[in-house]
Amino acid sequence: MGLGDREPLLNVQDRGGIDGRINGDLTELKSGVAGDDGHECSRQNSEEGGNAHGAPGFLGEGSIAAGVYTLAAMSLGVGVFVLPLVFKSMGLVSGVLAIAILGVWSFWMQMVLIEAAAKYPQEIKSYEDLVSKTLGNAGKFSLSFFTAVSLLIANSAHIKTVVIILHDLMEWYITGEYGTVPQSKKKEVILYIGLLSVAFFFSSAEKINALRYASSASVTIVLALCLWCTGECIFWYWPLGHHNFSGDNAIILASGDWKDYAANLPAVAFAFTSTFCLFPVYHELHQPTYGNIRKAVGYSTVVCSVGYAVVSVVAVLTFGNAITQNVNNPSKKSPSYLYSFPANHYGVTLLSFFLVIAMTLLYAVINFPLLNAVSKMAEVLRIPAVPFLRTPGQRRSATTLVGMIVVVFINLAFKSLVTLFGLCGGWGVAYVVYFIPSCVGLAVSEGRSATYKATLVISLVAVLFITGGFTYTTFFTNDDDSTSNSTSTTAAPQ
Repeated sequence: MGLGDREPLLNVQDRGGIDGRINGDLTELKSGVAGDDGHECSRQNSEEGGNAHGAPGFLGEGSIAAGVYTLAAMSLGVGVFVLPLVFKSMGLVSGVLAIAILGVWSFWMQMVLIEAAAKYPQEIKSYEDLVSKTLGNAGKFSLSFFTAVSLLIANSAHIKTVVIILHDLMEWYITGEYGTVPQSKKKEVILYIGLLSVAFFFSSAEKINALRYASSASVTIVLALCLWCTGECIFWYWPLGHHNFSGDNAIILASGDWKDYAANLPAVAFAFTSTFCLFPVYHELHQPTYGNIRKAVGYSTVVCSVGYAVVSVVAVLTFGNAITQNVNNPSKKSPSYLYSFPANHYGVTLLSFFLVIAMTLLYAVINFPLLNAVSKMAEVLRIPAVPFLRTPGQRRSATTLVGMIVVVFINLAFKSLVTLFGLCGGWGVAYVVYFIPSCVGLAVSEGRSATYKATLVISLVAVLFITGGFTYTTFFTNDDDSTSNSTSTTAAPQ
């Protein structure tokens, strides 16, 4: 049963019949992989009374609610704190539209992958298997490459966020001053070495199980920060009166400069990454029906979209254009929304301290699938093993160390967090989440679906704009826009 001999996903008249056929194939798909070693994580979590990938046990193992949590948690991260800067630059209406469009696009592409997997119920265990089956080694290498790029730069952005906050917390705690101690390159590198050493210690296969709750902890802290900051804006700042949103502090509804969109859309694209855990979530569902996975993906997309929009709109309406300035040191630009709050707002400051711990440990968690992606690329290219790295553990450690060195160089080269998250979204996530699924859909339909042909063309044009526009505005223009905020001498956060 292929996609080419039935109505496309977005043009279904007989949804009941389509659901029945897809549900039967999906049930067979799950039964065909239930005992695979690739789902050892799922087995361990089941034995511990919880859900795979950190979903709280009270949500019910294998429930739609647990799936929604896991998918949303995959997308929600510290990148949410740069979105208000993106909204300020693009405009409030443009920002909301960008979130809505990319959210719907992400949802649709995940449904395309699920429909495509239903054609090969006994063979597909993961996104990688599906791409290998439909697009061959070229597709497998492309997916592994863009996955590795996404994860590597995501770790770069996370650890840079941590270094900025940690430096400024230390300065504020020790000196009581803000911005008086510059974060020189030397000090920045020392902090990277210290934090990455901790992450390296936990990056071995033997110790990774100890971090099974690191992802949930980081998501919980990020969510708590979002709620606290939004609540403080509404219940503390708003009763004091809004800023005068005029002149230099004016906010816009939609930017008239295309470069504002080219520079910032990749950071929005980074906000939807649930595709990375789509198949693991599917395998956890007790009732693996097309309708259930569609609900899980749909609800998680709505939750993330609404959350991003509310946090960003409230932030811009509270601080206006001043959101780009570090409130603790107005002469410096703000690396993230958190710097709109004074350091003596202790709720945000304390949560930021916990964020430093959680995100440092999360590096090791993200590093695990990164190593797998690098291994798959080497497998496709048939790169022989290095002679003096005899064991898998030695090869993992060497690859991890090389990745950490690359992370440090990336972070020293890019000062802006918006640029780093955009780099991840434009050069990695956009292809994994938005482009490759459209290629899979067309391949499964054997080129007969006009809808998938149009989808592929639209996806290609959109992704090329995201990647090309971001690359041009980042490397070939000298505009001092709001997203080009230096972090080398930032002051205390919050």
